[in-house]
Amino acid sequence: MTTECSRPAERQIPAWASTIGPGWAALLERLDRDLLALDVEYRVESFTVKFGGLRITVADRFTGGEFDGEFADRATALTDAAETASERTCETCGARGRIRLRSIGNRSWMIASCEECRTLTPPGPVALRVLGERGIAVVGSPRT
Repeated sequence: MTTECSRPAERQIPAWASTIGPGWAALLERLDRDLLALDVEYRVESFTVKFGGLRITVADRFTGGEFDGEFADRATALTDAAETASERTCETCGARGRIRLRSIGNRSWMIASCEECRTLTPPGPVALRVLGERGIAVVGSPRT
């Protein structure tokens, strides 16, 4: 679920940075910088963590009423690269990692983690995303 925002910055990568673990911060900073180079008013259409990795969709751009296919191709290549990198990067510390199955009680989920962090309790944003309040998953919208 995404929220409509009046300013482009509210629909850009930094708005979602607090919803993921600190290990992916550098991935998001690089993606934001690269997307800003394509279009300073780019908008994130969806942002979530699924199957242990990032899933990001950038809204299509129209120039003069025409669909900008080149922008779409370049933005998709950037988000695809960030998604792939997230699956190989520990969400907790940023070290080389892989997708692992985690469980707490009767709840299970997938998370990208390194060998050292694999048994740790997830960091704040991850725990909130996984357990949420009353067991509800909190994903896909920036915290305000």
